[in-house]
Amino acid sequence: GLFNGFVVAFLKVNPFIATLGSMSIALGVALTASNGIPVSGLPDELTSVLVQSRFFGVPMPIVVATLVCAVSWLILNRTVFGRNLYIIGANPRAAFVAGLRTRYYLMMAYVVASTLVGIGAIMLTARVGTGAPTLGGGLMIQSIVAAVIGGVSLRGGHGGVKNAFLGALTVTVLSNGMNLTRVDGYIQMIVLGSIVILAVAAEMYRSGTR
Repeated sequence: GLFNGFVVAFLKVNPFIATLGSMSIALGVALTASNGIPVSGLPDELTSVLVQSRFFGVPMPIVVATLVCAVSWLILNRTVFGRNLYIIGANPRAAFVAGLRTRYYLMMAYVVASTLVGIGAIMLTARVGTGAPTLGGGLMIQSIVAAVIGGVSLRGGHGGVKNAFLGALTVTVLSNGMNLTRVDGYIQMIVLGSIVILAVAAEMYRSGTR
């Protein structure tokens, strides 16, 4: 996250290119280190604590997700850091003119995002009980779909944790429904990709950007 943030904020590299390139680098390093073989023999406590255990009857994954959402909401809505992120996302030039350290906040946004990805990666690894460099590769498109459905603007400045959560819930229900009805996995990819295009087109139409 710090690397991506530095490349985007200070080297002015396009965010899509920067994150795509760093993902390729990280994947290559992981595949080289593991020789392309999934890492097994993880501690049983990892699964028992993070997946199978319950907190007052609530499954631990739900507890972790709730805590992450709550902390994220507090940061975005109740701190100067969060409000400045909204301002910079909506109008970076105006934020810079107003005296905000736009490069610093942009870099830290990537750091926070990478922290959340790390938490998700730990939970996913605990769930499957093994580590693999390509684990969770299909979640990228689902994350984008969830954010877009939840009203998060891909251009920045708009969105919230509550809406993103509802978007993720919608995608989960949709994916589970297609699995239960035995929709082919390739067809599911087509459906999710189509949703992204339609949702972005609808956002641009509402904002008058055509």
